[in-house]
Amino acid sequence: MQCPVCSRQVNDEAELMACLTGHLREEATRQAREMQRIYLMMMASQLTIACVTTRSTPQDVVGTFGEVYGLLENLVGKNDVSAEIEEWLKKHGPDSNE
Repeated sequence: MQCPVCSRQVNDEAELMACLTGHLREEATRQAREMQRIYLMMMASQLTIACVTTRSTPQDVVGTFGEVYGLLENLVGKNDVSAEIEEWLKKHGPDSNE
């Protein structure tokens, strides 16, 4: 018996399944790394655009992103999302002292 992916000789179905499972795991890991690379490139692009358009430093843009992400993460599963966003905006608006 031969693995259809790597052509390695296997003795039985159990060995074949183990070999195929290993290939699937390797492929899933490769795809996860590739997706992470794509997401990082997209984030770098967005950070660059935000810095250029607002004339802000990368640190300021990343800091703002962290604050907004924290807000959105805290809203997951809550019912009155709009009221919570309005309250957050009041606290973090241009007139606030934070």
